[in-house]
Amino acid sequence: MTRVILGDTIAQVEEPDGRRWGGNQPRRVFDVSDDTARGVVAIGGAVCSMAGTTRQAVGFRCPSCGFGSYTRRCGRCGEECHRE
Repeated sequence: MTRVILGDTIAQVEEPDGRRWGGNQPRRVFDVSDDTARGVVAIGGAVCSMAGTTRQAVGFRCPSCGFGSYTRRCGRCGEECHRE
């Protein structure tokens, strides 16, 4: 099973066996089959990260453009980043 987030533009998702997610349900995160997860991503949904959130102190900040990164080299402008 894969956990997916239904996008705001997705009203409801239905699997071939008739199970449905979305509609008038208040939650927007569901455990679905791998095939359904691929379909949800194709129409604008996303697969949830199982890693959780990270602390700001884990990353780097570019002094030139202010972009946040997990690597020392800025992915936006190429400058050397500094630990936050």
